[in-house]
Amino acid sequence: MRVALIEMGSTSFRLTIETERETHHRIHHLNLGSSVSTNGSFTESDITNATGVLSEFMTAARVHNCQRIVAVATESFRLAANGDAVATHIAREAGCEVKVLSPDEENNLVWQAMVNQFHGVDFLVAVAITGGSVGITAGPTISGIPLHNFSYPLGASVLAPRASDSGFVDTSTRVRLEQHIAESLKPVGAVLRDVKGCEFVVSGGMPLALAKLIHTVRRSEVPETLDGLAIDCSDLGHLIKTFDELSLPARLALPGISSKRAPNMALGATILRQVLRSLDVHAVEVSNVGLREGLLGRIYADAKAA
Repeated sequence: MRVALIEMGSTSFRLTIETERETHHRIHHLNLGSSVSTNGSFTESDITNATGVLSEFMTAARVHNCQRIVAVATESFRLAANGDAVATHIAREAGCEVKVLSPDEENNLVWQAMVNQFHGVDFLVAVAITGGSVGITAGPTISGIPLHNFSYPLGASVLAPRASDSGFVDTSTRVRLEQHIAESLKPVGAVLRDVKGCEFVVSGGMPLALAKLIHTVRRSEVPETLDGLAIDCSDLGHLIKTFDELSLPARLALPGISSKRAPNMALGATILRQVLRSLDVHAVEVSNVGLREGLLGRIYADAKAA
């Protein structure tokens, strides 16, 4: 079966096409989360750009003769006052149904993908940090769905208009942001405080980009794979200090940095560090498994069941 998966995220739109022999990827960075955070709704420019990208993706899916096309939207569409209307408009113009995932649906898909990756873990805490949200799911891996499910609009794209000025996060803003994250995540800490033997894993484009940068700078070589790299609060603290001292052009000269994510990486490092602190975790493993793998797993499971 040939499958096309379209993820309409808060930072980027991604297309994954899987055929019997190969996988194709396309990505466009639209930063809709920042626009929604600033304006409260999608602008006409946002709608035009999003419609154009989805139409492009649909053309590619048809060229590859995909029998199944699935398009999902996440946090920016949940936050925007006109999110549902825009999703309907884009779907009609591009000729593809668009499903706006609820926070629980999105987190459950990430959880299921993580559980499939970490077979030997008894109790898994999956932390998905995207451009729009911080999703945290936790529970025994033998269960079909997580026991605990939390989601907060704390992604770097959503927070950037209020917390970052041209890629910089000043000290007073950082302190307020850390306090806000800590207060938001108190319910998660209360739930996990008495659970023993938790395995914490973090996924998302920003954590992976941060892990890549940290390990490249430390070892003077780009790691062959990002999956399974460890990242800790000390690493993130050093990185935050480095970002404070460098201009944006100087940051772009760092080996291993993501040029698309560079403007928000100081903010992303602050968010990730405070999330780990709030969960009382010093170090965590990063995973390249997330929403995409959860969705593909469900698509193939549904096809097999049919």
